[in-house]
Amino acid sequence: MAVNLRELYESVKKFDIELLAGSEGLDNIVRWVHMVENVGLSVFLESQQVAFTTGIGINGDKELLELVIHTHANNASGMIINIGPYIKSIPHDVIEFCNANNLPLFQVPWRIHMAEIMREFTYKITVADRMNMELSNAAKNAIFFHDQESLYVPHFERHTFKACWPYHLVVIEIIETNNKTIIRSKKRQKILECIENYAIDINKRIFTFELDKRFVIIFAKYSIEKIEEIVGGIKNKCEILLSEKEEMYLCIGYSAKNIRCIGKSYQKAISVLKLQKKRGNHNEVTSYRDLGLYKLLLSIEDNEIIKEYHEENLEALIKFDDLNGTDYVNVLRSYLEFNSSVKEVASKLFYHRNTINYKLKKIEEILQCNLSELNIKLKLTVAFMLLDIK
Repeated sequence: MAVNLRELYESVKKFDIELLAGSEGLDNIVRWVHMVENVGLSVFLESQQVAFTTGIGINGDKELLELVIHTHANNASGMIINIGPYIKSIPHDVIEFCNANNLPLFQVPWRIHMAEIMREFTYKITVADRMNMELSNAAKNAIFFHDQESLYVPHFERHTFKACWPYHLVVIEIIETNNKTIIRSKKRQKILECIENYAIDINKRIFTFELDKRFVIIFAKYSIEKIEEIVGGIKNKCEILLSEKEEMYLCIGYSAKNIRCIGKSYQKAISVLKLQKKRGNHNEVTSYRDLGLYKLLLSIEDNEIIKEYHEENLEALIKFDDLNGTDYVNVLRSYLEFNSSVKEVASKLFYHRNTINYKLKKIEEILQCNLSELNIKLKLTVAFMLLDIK
């Protein structure tokens, strides 16, 4: 679980540190700290770090402002300046810049050793990183080795995640549209930071990790309505980072009644993911609870049963299309999706209504059925749904 600047600030107030500007950015996540004594060294500053400077390499107020601007450009989480022989006071234009850009700016008197504050920060960050690693490993053990409770229950409870709480798992996958492969690691790191940035503002009963190049978010003791709201917010934040050639799938598993069942929640989220990818429903927040009949079909583990049912009801039509270059399968599916409305099918597929009626007659001949019968439509609808999860 990441740590934000507000928490770190609270931990070092004993050092007579003063917040001068950028209070709106106090919830910025902090990954590490970095000593930056001049503009040239600012290039080594990484995103979500706190920059420290004594001013030893700064020649005047103009250079200080330039350093602050470069620090902000490198997506720093904040800046701490040592007031003393090199920087007598913080210029007004520096304070204005930090307020305008929500960059938290602190000052500490020369008698305070900056190393003490850096040590406190790095300790807190290290503890948070270790906590996230322990929780992530425990969650993976809970998913894959749910019967070995000693591998995960003690770790969750040590970090105040009660075993008896209800849990939900959310799986997010982002793929490149052209080749259908998962986005590269550098882009995934940016997305992970974006998710953590958003989640840390919500509550401590959330943590995020990567598994099989996907993002997994664990929610403890949350209602499904609240989870859908939060995941929707995450979607909006992450979409800003995506290109037109990238697709995002956001899938919510079922409610696990306790920590021992989160593996099932994960598997259901993966099932939702596969279904949504098959149907091309990207950039939507999809919950397992809203899948309707698909929930029942996804629980069928015998692939032979699925294959047999599909072949009995649709195979003849699929073969006819393949041999004759027709689109009867697409017409039939649209007919069922639009509740037997020929008008809507014709509008969707850009055909005349008479053409749709002709095609439906041919479909009845090929499948030897009557499409006006409810049980026939139900059988064919289920066959198409099984095709989605095949």
